[in-house]
Amino acid sequence: MTITEYVAQQTMRMAEALAYFIETTQAERLDWQPVGEDEAETRSALDQVSECIEVNHAMAALLRGETVRPPSGLELADGGDAQRRLLASAEDLAAAIRGVSEADLDRTYSHPRGQILGRNMILMGYRNMAYHAGQINFIQTLYGDPEFHVPPNWR
Repeated sequence: MTITEYVAQQTMRMAEALAYFIETTQAERLDWQPVGEDEAETRSALDQVSECIEVNHAMAALLRGETVRPPSGLELADGGDAQRRLLASAEDLAAAIRGVSEADLDRTYSHPRGQILGRNMILMGYRNMAYHAGQINFIQTLYGDPEFHVPPNWR
């Protein structure tokens, strides 16, 4: 197995896990924004998945050599919409990762936040989704759900 195939597979597994965390979040809490200290603004589970969808598509576009559009603040209708769009964005990113050559892994890409090597770029979607999976788990604990909902594909 090539490194790009492995990263593409793991990207899909993380998207499936994140979709599972959305599924296990109470529907009425998907757009809930916990109140931070001094009324600090926070983001809901749907807000966080929206970011993941946009990042996945942006990283796929960069890997394909396309122009990246600025984030649009994607609105998600509900948990089902979030899951479908997240998995589709991960498929897009996984396909782009599979298209990366060995030479592309050493290439420098122009990312909106600076220059980044291809070998790091192929992990950005995975890392972003993993981070937000933890954030959604934390939201679950804040509304009183003490269970860590282990995704079936983590076993």
